[in-house]
Amino acid sequence: MNLLKRPSPDALLPVARPGKVPRTSQQRVDGQNSSPSQYEALAARWKDCGMQSLALLKETIAVGVTTLFGGEVTQSAATSYLISPPPSSPPSPPRPVVAPQPQPTATSSKSSIQSHGHSSAYQQPEASTSRLQPRSSSAKRRETGLLSPPSSLATSSSSTSFVGLYPELEEKLKDVRTQKDKAIRRPVKHRQHIYHSKFKADVQEDRRKGREDMERELYDLRRREGYRSSLKEFRGWLGYKERLEMLERRESLAPSPSLVDLRQAQGSGSSRRYSMPEPPSSGFLERALRNAQATLKSPKPPPPFSPNLDQLRHWKLARDDEIEQRLRPKRKPLPASLPREDDAAVDVLMTKRGVISKCVREQVSDKDLFRLRPGQWLNDELINFYGQLILSRSEDSRENPRTIGSKNGRLKPLNAHYFNTFFWSKLKNEGYEKARLAKWTKKIDIFSKDVILIPVNHNNAHWTGAAINFRHKRIESYDSMNMDRSQVFKYLRNYLDAEHRNKKKKPFDFTGWQDYTFEDTPQQENGYDCGVFTCQFLESLSRGEESFAFTQADMGYLRRRMVWEIGYARLREDTLPPKPPDDDEEPEYDD
Repeated sequence: MNLLKRPSPDALLPVARPGKVPRTSQQRVDGQNSSPSQYEALAARWKDCGMQSLALLKETIAVGVTTLFGGEVTQSAATSYLISPPPSSPPSPPRPVVAPQPQPTATSSKSSIQSHGHSSAYQQPEASTSRLQPRSSSAKRRETGLLSPPSSLATSSSSTSFVGLYPELEEKLKDVRTQKDKAIRRPVKHRQHIYHSKFKADVQEDRRKGREDMERELYDLRRREGYRSSLKEFRGWLGYKERLEMLERRESLAPSPSLVDLRQAQGSGSSRRYSMPEPPSSGFLERALRNAQATLKSPKPPPPFSPNLDQLRHWKLARDDEIEQRLRPKRKPLPASLPREDDAAVDVLMTKRGVISKCVREQVSDKDLFRLRPGQWLNDELINFYGQLILSRSEDSRENPRTIGSKNGRLKPLNAHYFNTFFWSKLKNEGYEKARLAKWTKKIDIFSKDVILIPVNHNNAHWTGAAINFRHKRIESYDSMNMDRSQVFKYLRNYLDAEHRNKKKKPFDFTGWQDYTFEDTPQQENGYDCGVFTCQFLESLSRGEESFAFTQADMGYLRRRMVWEIGYARLREDTLPPKPPDDDEEPEYDD
C-alpha cells in the first residue's frame, strides 16, 4: 500500500449527470434572439475590437497633448478636443484645471471598456452627425492640435493667435522640427558589399586575362611578319612603344625641356640590373590589335598579270640582279661572338674598377661600362665615347690616307664630324642663338665635311641617329622604333640656315635637299637596345654605308664588341665587308 496516499473515508459515488438538452432559441426582452447566429457573433466581435482600439487611440492622443501642454490641460479636455472638434458656437472661457476623478466600476456590458481603465468620455455614442461628414485636411490638422488650441483652452476672443498664446509649445515644436531636419540631412554611410573585394579581384583577373590574350594575338600576328624574339621580349617592346607614343603626344601638346627622366626613375639608386619598361595598357593593346586586324582585312593586291613577254622581262631582270650580286656581293652576316682571345679580354675589362678607358676628352668608368651588359640602356658617356672613336678614326684617316676593312679592303672613312649628345638638347630647348651653338664650330667648317653625325635623345627615353649628308644633300634620321621624326628634320634645317648665316653671311640654299629615312632601317624588338642601334647607325654612316648589316639578333655580339672597342679605345676593322672585284676583272656568268 502506498503510504503517501491519504485513504478516503468515504467511497466516491458517481455523480448523476442530466441528459443533453437541445439548444432552443429563446427570446430576449427586446425581442432579439438570445442565441445569435454565426454571422451576428462575428460582427459583434469585430465591433467590440474596433471600440477597444478607438478607446486606446483616444487615450494615447490625450496623454500626448497633456505632455506637450506641461500639465496645464486636463486629459479629458484635450481628449475631447482632439477626438470631437468644437462646435461652431463662440468659444467658451477656459475651464479651471480639475484633477482627474477615479472612475466608478460598472457591471453592465456597456461599461466593459471602463473596466479596463479608460475615460468616461469614451462612452459617448459614436454615431454623431459631425463625425459622419467628410473633413478637410485643415480640419484634420485642427483636430490634431497643429493649427489652434482646444476650445476649452481658447480665450474669449475668436481672433487670438495660437502662437502668441503658447510660446513654450512653439519652441518645443521648433526643436522637434530641427531634430527631424538633422535626422534627414544626416550623411548616409555606405558600406561595401561583402563580396566587393572578390568581385574587384575577379574583374582585375578578367582584365589581365584579356590583356594577355590580346598580347598573344598581337604576338602571333607579328610572328607572321618575321618577328623572332620571345613573348616576354615582345611585351617589353609593346610597353616601350606605348611609353614613347605617350611622351611624343605630351611633347606635341606642351613642349617643355623638363619631362620625366625614365632612365633616372628606373635606374638611379636602384639595384635592378635590367631596365624593363612597364607592361602595356589595355587601351594601347586594343588600338594595336585593331590596327593589325584592319591591315589583315584590307584588300589584297590583285595577282600580277604575266604574259610570256613579261616572263621574259622578269627573267632578264633576274639575270641583271645576279650580275649585280657578283659585282657587289652582299655582306656576310656578323659573327656570333668575338674570337676567343678578345672574348676573354672583354671578361677582364668587365671586372675592372674605376676609369676603364680615355679618348681625347672622353672617359668611361666601370659603372658606365656595366651598362653594356644585356638589358641595360646606354648613357651619354658611352655614346659620346663611341662618337669620339668615330671622329678620331676620321681625322686619322684624313691625315694618313688609308683604307679600312679586310686585307684587300678599299673602304675609306668619310670626312665626318661628330656632335655630342648635348648638341640636340641645346638646339631643341634653347635655340641656336641662346645656346651659342656658333662657338661649337669655331675651329671647323661643317660645310666642308662629307657628313655630320648627331645622336638624338627623345624625351630622355629613346636614342636615335641623325645625319646631315652633304654628299647626297640629305637630312637623314634613323630610328629603331620607326617613329615619326619630322621634328628632327625641322630643327636640323633651322640649324643649317642659322649656321650658314653666321659663318657665310647669307641664307643656306636648300635646293635639291630632301628629308631622308631609310625604309629597311633595322628595328629593335625590345625596350632597351636603342642606344646600341644608334651607335651602329653612326659608325656605318661614317664609312659611307647606304645600308646596315646588323639586326636584333646581333645585339649580344655588338654589345661585347663595343666593350672591347671602348676598353682599347679603337674601332675594330675585321668585320667590315670584303673588297669588291677590280674594274678590269670580268665576272663569271652561268649559261
